[in-house]
Amino acid sequence: MLLRKTKTYGSSIGHQVLTKTINQKLEGGLIIKLPFYFYIVILLFLLTFLINFFYVTKNYSFVFDNILKQSIKFTFFQAILSTIISIILGFILSICLYLSNFKRKIITTFLNFFFIAPVLFISYGVIFIHGSDGLLQNIFQFINLNFSYTFFGIIGIIYVTSYFNIALSANYFFRKLTNIPENYLKLMSANKISLYVALTRCLKPVVLNNLSILITMVLIFCISNFTIIYIFASSPLLTTIEMAIYQKISFEANISEAVIYGFLQTVIIILILIPTLKLRNNFQMITLKVSENYRIYQSNLFSSFFLIIFFLYFFSPCLVVIKGLYNFNIDLLFSKNTILSFLYSLIIAFSSLCIALMIAISSLFMARRLHENNSYLSNYVILSIFIISFVPSISLSAILFMINVHLNFILPNFLIVAFINSFLLTPLIFLFLFPKFMENNKFEKLRVLQFNISAVNRFTRIDFLKIKKELIVVSSSCFVLSMGDLTSITLFNSSSFKTVPYLISQLYSSYRYNDAFFILAIFVLFIISFLYMVNSLVYKNVKIR
Repeated sequence: MLLRKTKTYGSSIGHQVLTKTINQKLEGGLIIKLPFYFYIVILLFLLTFLINFFYVTKNYSFVFDNILKQSIKFTFFQAILSTIISIILGFILSICLYLSNFKRKIITTFLNFFFIAPVLFISYGVIFIHGSDGLLQNIFQFINLNFSYTFFGIIGIIYVTSYFNIALSANYFFRKLTNIPENYLKLMSANKISLYVALTRCLKPVVLNNLSILITMVLIFCISNFTIIYIFASSPLLTTIEMAIYQKISFEANISEAVIYGFLQTVIIILILIPTLKLRNNFQMITLKVSENYRIYQSNLFSSFFLIIFFLYFFSPCLVVIKGLYNFNIDLLFSKNTILSFLYSLIIAFSSLCIALMIAISSLFMARRLHENNSYLSNYVILSIFIISFVPSISLSAILFMINVHLNFILPNFLIVAFINSFLLTPLIFLFLFPKFMENNKFEKLRVLQFNISAVNRFTRIDFLKIKKELIVVSSSCFVLSMGDLTSITLFNSSSFKTVPYLISQLYSSYRYNDAFFILAIFVLFIISFLYMVNSLVYKNVKIR
């Protein structure tokens, strides 16, 4: 009896010690760290799989065939050309917007929307304007002007690829211009320095600071433009590495070569990014706050003319929405196929966002904790988050496709697409929230130690309040990006699982152009309404509980 009581008593004490240890770990932030640890496990699993794959695959000579060489050449040709165009035109657009009388909030909303707008929306909008049976061709025929041109091929690829990156570049330069110190502007005004002289001499170091990271980001976006190539490539000579990966899986069922192509593309992008891996110096690019500062320069005839041209450039594809609504089809809208596609898009976007938020916030917590402890490991936490962004979506899809083959397709397509999207959204969320999350971290650390505040309480009662507005903004953008993605779903789809972008692509490929434009119009209006509600919530001082 005594022995039994002793065992019971010892078991009770052991249970109490275990419970106390778990509670201490939870208070120390273990529950917040878990998503980051899970993310690291996934990265290590992918790395182990690749090492094993290359160990088993002995013959590499077939990789460097003529198709791959041509794909690499065209990938970099169109990417470099699009990057140059995007940077130059983005800089010109930023100056025109800076000189205009538009409110800063309107300008940033305009630039942000056209950067995160679904690629499918802009691509089909451009086709509606410039296609062989497009709006311009009909106008030419109406006025008896015998002029025709084709927008498929290299022209369409450069045009649409540059579209998004011009908005990104303009956003970068515009934020630089609006954050010029007021004393600089007053000094230039007193000395009657023109805008040209100011930009080429006085303000050159300010405007061009961290330009290398912008160029690198734009170049990567131009390389990873699978959807645009998927729509506009009109010849085998216009095949990029991403398109070659898709063809290897979908048409040749050669998954091994697809994985090797994806690995090669990833290595190329990492080599491009090596000079810009000093991430701490580059957070300012995206996260600068726009301020209403002192103005000394006003718009002129030339800036107004270029601004009109740019507005036509950005807004002309939006006419496809009018075209789509004109062909309103109530039966198609409420068909089972359409409803399920919208439902899957919403589920994919929500799931991807939740996973990305958990990993990003957990990584921010880890990076700050290590930074506050003066540990060099904080840099590796940041690098681990951004390393996955070096892997293009189609390359990651190829790797996961092969893993699922080895697992006898046990992983559902929905789950794979959600994870691919979340891994590509995580760096964006991390980058956007990093400055606010790290704000006053040394002072906060002292207060946390002084009042013995647990890690969980610090996050829920201090950190969340700081990042609340930024969290809503970046979450809405990532939600839209995930809904409008067409890359991974082209490989992971079935008769019972398809998203709205894939449905639109199917309708268009079946020559049901009016139906495709109609669903596209409904899709875009939903996205605009969603972003408008979020914008109203954030900027009208609505309390969020």
